[in-house]
Amino acid sequence: MRMNMKKIYNIKLVILLGLVTTISSNIVPYTNFSTAFAQEEEEHEDNEEEISLTPEQILSAGITTKTMMLNSIEKSLQTTGEVKANEYESVLITPRISSIVIDRHSRLGERVNEGQLLITLFSVEMASAQARFINASQEWDRVKELGREVVAAKRFVQAETDYREILAQLMAYGMSDIDIDKLYKTGTLDKPGEYELYAPQSGTISSDDFLIGAMVDAGTVLFKIINEETVWIESPLPSSQFEDAFNATRAIIKIDEFIGEARVISAGETVDEATRRRNIRLIIDNADHKLHPGQFVDVEFLSPGGDDGLIVPKDAVLRSPDGDWLLFVQDEDGGFLPREVEILNSSGDQYEISGVAVGENIVITGAFFIQSELAKSGFSVHNH
Repeated sequence: MRMNMKKIYNIKLVILLGLVTTISSNIVPYTNFSTAFAQEEEEHEDNEEEISLTPEQILSAGITTKTMMLNSIEKSLQTTGEVKANEYESVLITPRISSIVIDRHSRLGERVNEGQLLITLFSVEMASAQARFINASQEWDRVKELGREVVAAKRFVQAETDYREILAQLMAYGMSDIDIDKLYKTGTLDKPGEYELYAPQSGTISSDDFLIGAMVDAGTVLFKIINEETVWIESPLPSSQFEDAFNATRAIIKIDEFIGEARVISAGETVDEATRRRNIRLIIDNADHKLHPGQFVDVEFLSPGGDDGLIVPKDAVLRSPDGDWLLFVQDEDGGFLPREVEILNSSGDQYEISGVAVGENIVITGAFFIQSELAKSGFSVHNH
């Protein structure tokens, strides 16, 4: 009986050892499996990061590249400034004699054209001058019609002198050439003493501090018209920064979504007693009327002289989904690869970066399109 049990035990042991040997022969060692998986993953990731575009896509998206070279970035001086009206392109509308406001025809903030009616006024002095002008002009017409051969020389000269004197007086009082001509031709006074003021230039009404019916003295400002096609930026700077700003080759103005380039036109000769700063005045084109007097803006003065580095336009650098900075490098096959970079310096519309090499081609316009195409394809835009 014992012999039989021992035989059965030996048979079971042989079977068990056979099973273990079979299973062991089919197991891949852990270290070899991990290495193979990592290599496969790396190859997969390398393939999925590159994207190729057709020539039509590149042309349509405006994609351009630049070969990286060492260049110097401009020195940057950042400060603030205030938008001011260009006073050389602004006018004040004032009465030249004491008058009463009869009616207004334009309002604050309105854009007016040259020759547009602004206001109607009344003046007793104007009424008297208008009446005398009618008499003087009619007498002058009669004398001219009779001629020097008939009219005595003294009367001829006196008629001409009286006419020209009262004409000059109407002009000095502020009556327009159009209204004077109308008065001359009609010879009647429909509304004695009334006269109108017109816009001497196109622009925007920036002030109109008066009421209808008010009595206004000569020289009282009724309207101020500013031309916003160009505006001034005034930036006060300490003495330590003044020379660098004044000698800057260009200046960048920023507010909200607006970015524009201004130029220095003058500098204050005196130092403000309270702030101990000198004022620099810049001028900037404002055809789209994005800037308005009273706004505060960021000002960046730029001048050459920085150290050499790898310089790229700011539009070439994007944010990856995980927040890193990246740009796209074009390889020898024409494909585009994302590359993480580090921003070392910022100046105007340029960055100094690290992470690319001299001689590599990088995308400087159209990078956002490439990033979008990668995202739509389900590819990663993060350089692993």
